[in-house]
This record gives sequence, structure tokens and C-alpha cells, in this order.
Amino acid sequence: MRSNFEQYNSAAKFGILAAFFFSTCVEAAQFSVNPVRVYLDGKSKSGSLVVENSSDEVVTIQAMLNSWSQENGLDKIQPTEDLLVSPPIFKVQPKSRQVVRIGFLKTPDATREGSYRLFLQEVPPPRKPDEQGLGVSLRMSLPIFVAPHAGNHQAVLKWTAQPVDDHNLKLSLANSGNAHIQITAISVSLPDGSYLAGSPSMMTYILPGQFHTWDFKTDKPWKTGALRVMVKSDAAAPGVETEVKSE
Repeated sequence: MRSNFEQYNSAAKFGILAAFFFSTCVEAAQFSVNPVRVYLDGKSKSGSLVVENSSDEVVTIQAMLNSWSQENGLDKIQPTEDLLVSPPIFKVQPKSRQVVRIGFLKTPDATREGSYRLFLQEVPPPRKPDEQGLGVSLRMSLPIFVAPHAGNHQAVLKWTAQPVDDHNLKLSLANSGNAHIQITAISVSLPDGSYLAGSPSMMTYILPGQFHTWDFKTDKPWKTGALRVMVKSDAAAPGVETEVKSE
């Protein structure tokens, strides 16, 4: 099979989003976060992560919490008071670390996993009157998952595929379970094992009751029949293969 899967990095560096501001600095301070996901449950309604500043400059970071849902495959982010983050704003000295603690203030849902986002926004230093140029302010978005109060929680998946034309297909994944899944790689092949389409590296979350559709270019025409889909995810062992029927 031609596609090579890439390992998911255990520490998020430089941030997922970047905001720009004017200053003379040409590079933002470097900071990383570990872990890149936080899991909370009914027994332990608190968790923590570590922010590390690997640069030679002091970094000021503001932490913001939001609820996270999805609708028609799109993320929806809204302010929330369900959680508490401490400290909400902090400085990390050069070559130093800061522990950030997160607490869940409500009773977890009885049957469905809750999902939230923690944004870590670098606060740029005050500009000097003679400063000019373009700098970068880093922003990280990290998922927080709260397990349901009772019972097991897992994703329940259904794959479907639809040809668009001789060189394009749509691959959809619906999650009818009560927990999220994160897809980190996909490889689609024909029943004889020949590679058709895919991506060796992605970070796609599908929350409970939601779906996602990928548009792939194909190496060869495909119009009907079964496909073999091999995925990597945070909920399955590497190399799990699924047979997908065309719609």
C-alpha cells in the first residue's frame, strides 16, 4: 500500500492558530503544551497540563474556556461557565514551566460525553513607540472531554462512500455513539488492495451524534462496489480496516 501513516505528536508546539500583531520581533516566543488533550470523569473532575517556554523571552499567556459542539460537520464554539481554569492568565519565564489546572464545576451528563475547548492565547508585550514590522502571537486550541456519569462511552461508527466523478470520491463517517473519535489518518483501497485515496496525516474530531465528510482525489476511477478503509484514530488500534459500501 502506497500510503504511509504518520505518528501523532504528543506535544503541541507553536499553536494551532496564529494571530498577527505589529512589532519589531520577527518570531514569537516558543511554547509547548503537554498533554494535548484533557480527560475528566465523574470521579476526578479536575485535570492539569504543563505549558513549557523553550525560548529566551518571558511569555504571557491567557487561558480561555469554551463549550464545543458540532452541527452539520462544523465546529461551534461558545463561552461557558461549566469549567474553571487556574491561573487564567500567567507568565512563563524563559526555559521554565507552568502547571495549568482545569476543574469541572457541574455534574457530568448521565449518558453522553461532554466536549470543551481550552484556548491558550499568547499576550504580546506592549509596543514601543519606534517599533514597526509584523510579529506573530500564538494561540493553541486544546480539547477537553468529560466522561458521562454512568455507563460506558464509545464512538459507534458508520462509513459510507460516494463517487463524484472518475477521479474524486466523498467518504463520510457518522458517529452515533456517546463519545468522540479523532481520525488521524485514512487510507482507502480497492478490494484487491490497490491504493485509491487517503491522507497520511489529519486531526479530525467527530463528536457524538455528528458526522464528517472528506473529499478525496482518487488514483484511478471508482464508481461502485466495496472499498477497504484503513484508519488511525484515538479509539482504535493502528491499522484497523473496515469494509465500506458505496451509496
